[in-house]
Amino acid sequence: MRMGRFSLLLVSCTLGLVLFTTGCGPTYPKEKFKESIIRLCKKEYKIDVKVKAVGKTVAIYLPLTNLLDFTFALTPEAGEKINQVILNVTRVILSTDAKYDFYCVMAHDVRIPEIQIVIIKSVEDVRRFLLGDISRGEYGKRMLIDMRIAPQAQKERAVRDVFDRMNIDKKWQEGVMQDFFMSDPTTLGDMGYWDGKFYIKDINITEFLAEEIASRIKLSFRDSMELNSSLILKSAKGVYVTSDPANAGSKYFRIEISAEPRTVEAFTSKSVSDGLFAYALKTSYDVIHGYRFEDFDYVEIKSLIDGRSSKVLRKDLDNYKPKKTKIEDVMIFDAF
Repeated sequence: MRMGRFSLLLVSCTLGLVLFTTGCGPTYPKEKFKESIIRLCKKEYKIDVKVKAVGKTVAIYLPLTNLLDFTFALTPEAGEKINQVILNVTRVILSTDAKYDFYCVMAHDVRIPEIQIVIIKSVEDVRRFLLGDISRGEYGKRMLIDMRIAPQAQKERAVRDVFDRMNIDKKWQEGVMQDFFMSDPTTLGDMGYWDGKFYIKDINITEFLAEEIASRIKLSFRDSMELNSSLILKSAKGVYVTSDPANAGSKYFRIEISAEPRTVEAFTSKSVSDGLFAYALKTSYDVIHGYRFEDFDYVEIKSLIDGRSSKVLRKDLDNYKPKKTKIEDVMIFDAF
C-alpha cells in the first residue's frame, strides 16, 4: 500500500489544530465524555462516530464511504473528515476532567472494511504542541499513523476458511470464534475495528515510544536520499522488553531493522552497516530524550540482514551527541 503519499497528506491534515481555552471547571465532564465527542461530531460536521474507552485510552471509530481512491491514496474528502474528528476529540479531551493519556482514531471505507487507517496520539504531545513546547515538525513525528488490513479480518477469514473446508456446523463456528479468535489485542498493531466491535487496548508510554522509534525510521527512509541510495528498508519494529530473564531482568528497547543493500558493495560495506546503526541510534536518542524517558537499562539495535546487533547503555545514550559521537564509542557490538 502507498504509505508515502498517505502519510504526507494525513500529517498535513492533522496539524491544522487550533488553541482551545477552558474555564475553571471542565467543559465536558467525564460522565458525558464519550457522548460529547459523538454529539459534537454529529452537530458540527454531520459525522457519525462511535467511542469506546479502555483504561486511559479512548478510541473513536469513523466509517467513511470514500476513504481511498483507485491508487489507494487517502481522498481529500476523507482527510478532511478525519481531521474534523481529530479536532473535536482534541477539543473534548483537553477540556474534560476525565484522565486519558492516548487517543486513537480508526477509519475504514464501508465498501472495503478490511482496510483501515489507525491514528494514535499522545494527549501530552497535543498539550505540548498547543503550548509551543514542541515544534510543528516534531509534533508531526510524534503521532503513529498506519494503513493496514484489519488483523481481526485476516484472522477471522483464515479460520472460517478452515472451518468451511472441515464442514463444521455454522453454530459451532460462531462459538469457537467468540471463545478463541476474537480476543482483545495485545499490541498496538492488533488494534482496530471489525464487524461492529472495537479491538483496543490500554496503551502505555513504553510501547508507544518503541512504535514511534520504528515509525520515525520508516519515515526517514522514505524521505532521505542518503539512506535510500544504499539501502532498501524492508521493515522496522520497536519493542519495549520488561524483566527479560535472559538479561538479568533488564528493561530495554529492542529495535529490529531489515534493510537490504542495493548493491553487492553495500552488502559487504562496514561503513554502510555502521551508517544504519548510527541512524537507528540517533532516532532512538531523539525519541527517548524528547520524552525525557528514563525507565530502561539500554537500547538494543539489530540488523536482520547482516546479523549484527549492538547495545547502548542508558548512561551512554544520555551522553550521546548526534554528529559528534562515533558509534564505536557508545555501542557494544555482538553477534546474534
